[in-house]
Amino acid sequence: MTLQQLEYILALDMYRHFVTAAEKCHVTQPTITIQVKKLEEEIGVAIFDRSKTPLEPTPVGEVILSKAKLIVQETKQLKEIINHERESLVGEFKIGIISTISPYIIPKFIGNFMKEHPHTSLDINEMQTEDIIQSLDRELIDIGILVTPVDKPFLREIPLYNEPFVYYGSHNLLLSSHLTITAADIEQLEGFWLLNSGHCFRNQVLNICDTPKNKKNIAFQSGSIETLKKMVDNYGGFTLIPEMAVNQQEKSKVIHFADPKPIREVSIVVRKSFSKDGLIEVLRKEILKVIPANFKRNEKFVKIRWQ
Repeated sequence: MTLQQLEYILALDMYRHFVTAAEKCHVTQPTITIQVKKLEEEIGVAIFDRSKTPLEPTPVGEVILSKAKLIVQETKQLKEIINHERESLVGEFKIGIISTISPYIIPKFIGNFMKEHPHTSLDINEMQTEDIIQSLDRELIDIGILVTPVDKPFLREIPLYNEPFVYYGSHNLLLSSHLTITAADIEQLEGFWLLNSGHCFRNQVLNICDTPKNKKNIAFQSGSIETLKKMVDNYGGFTLIPEMAVNQQEKSKVIHFADPKPIREVSIVVRKSFSKDGLIEVLRKEILKVIPANFKRNEKFVKIRWQ
């Protein structure tokens, strides 16, 4: 016995005609005929008296139809409750976000988010990528904001935007006045400041180019993009940073990459069992409001609903 079969017999009771009932259910007449017959064979009784025109429920069919109507109604109410729960933003939610994204988007959108959604409490923590993935797996946090893909079967990735990398440093390091730069140019430079091991951003940078030469008498690897920028400002050299890490006063130290520009994909990541699609949608919209206009955005978001 299936819910679909119960809906078919209720339609048949309402219209008392197989063809009309099939049309109202948006299926073919043989489909509804076969399914009703299967249900009758499974329960061992006839629900409809087909010898009459229009057909009529049998006495036991009347009882079955009455119960079927209650079941279908309760199921619809249950679906409504679940879908309402998916849309609800009331409650406390734990968010893990990597440190190379957090300072550049959280301060920009969180004020408006909390103003618009006063009944939503967000507990936000900066974490490394692997810690976010493990915490999502163990259900210690609800949402991750990080660079994707992470390619974990238990996770659902909702891309937000693509952020370009830029060169940050002295233009004097370059052999000529460059309007743009390439990975090949980077590999010829000296004095490269780099995030320390364990940060996914370090790996993303090293995927752009081989480790450049470093002939300084100090090897310094930081866990903070802002610290790397200060090292460049005070001691020279260069680093690669995400574009959102550049403020207005620092633009003279930035050179953009030539096309195709190296980028990172930033996404919301949740467990596949996470049901709060309403929260995901609101977070997406608030974050995308503060992203620079030149970034490629993912405007599409398909909610998972129980139909």
